[in-house]
Amino acid sequence: MGLPSVEGERRIDMTFKAAMIQLDIVYKDPDKNLSKVKDLLKKAMKDKPDMIVLPETWTTGYSEEVFHSVEKYGEYENGKIVNSLKEMAFKNKVWIVGGSIVEKDENGIYNTIFLIDRNGEVKGKYRKMHLYSAMDEDIGFKNGMDMPVFDTEFGKISLMTCYDIRFVELSRTYALRGAEAIIVVSNFPNPKLNHWRVLLQARAIENQLYIIACNRVGSAGNSSYFGHSLIIDPWGNVLEEGDEEESILIGEVDFEKVKEVRNIIPMYYDRRPQSYPNDILKVEKEGSCAEKNNR
Repeated sequence: MGLPSVEGERRIDMTFKAAMIQLDIVYKDPDKNLSKVKDLLKKAMKDKPDMIVLPETWTTGYSEEVFHSVEKYGEYENGKIVNSLKEMAFKNKVWIVGGSIVEKDENGIYNTIFLIDRNGEVKGKYRKMHLYSAMDEDIGFKNGMDMPVFDTEFGKISLMTCYDIRFVELSRTYALRGAEAIIVVSNFPNPKLNHWRVLLQARAIENQLYIIACNRVGSAGNSSYFGHSLIIDPWGNVLEEGDEEESILIGEVDFEKVKEVRNIIPMYYDRRPQSYPNDILKVEKEGSCAEKNNR
């Protein structure tokens, strides 16, 4: 098998500037958080980024208390939060990866990222697939099922949310479908900074793509958060890293490097999927590590 296809819509430029808003989320106060995001986005636009990235559950914070009351915070796609993001994107002519919000629809409630283009249109969305049962996230939300790859003017991007980075199957699926960058939104807590760095560098190296990862700072419930948002290139080099304060982290991404790295190390050509057992990704539930009480 050769390189994943990176064909898509015609590209204007294969480089872009990303601005990650490393937000100190006001716990369970969507209105205050929206006001903060508007102010910080205005500051970020002084550097003329092509894309703004927000952290996970930025309207509420992330906690068992939130997960057990998601009905209170859930909004439909045409609600106040998404409409506000669309207005900001259109006004500033900037792409927005809208962190994640509590999305409600007729089938349930999801932890959802909305991708919004420069024209203020929803390009698509990703619903968090892997829910963190240790904190009852799976009690409040339904698992997402789709693994979309989005064509943009820069190249192909995909989205992941926090706990997703521990599951190699998702990032590899994205890469095989042509993704050149994965944008991660997160509420990754203390004391797991080493996990954060190592997991994200591994996802970049093993899939030969960029990782753009936005984490929050501050605290919610019984958890505190270290920030350290990251931009990592396909070699695993950390190009930009934030600190532990509320801030805006800005860096540039060059998708030409993805092609370069994949040509130097022809990993996708050298894969042998025909030799891998069909059940390699399956684990029997009973009597295995997949049981919740054995986690």
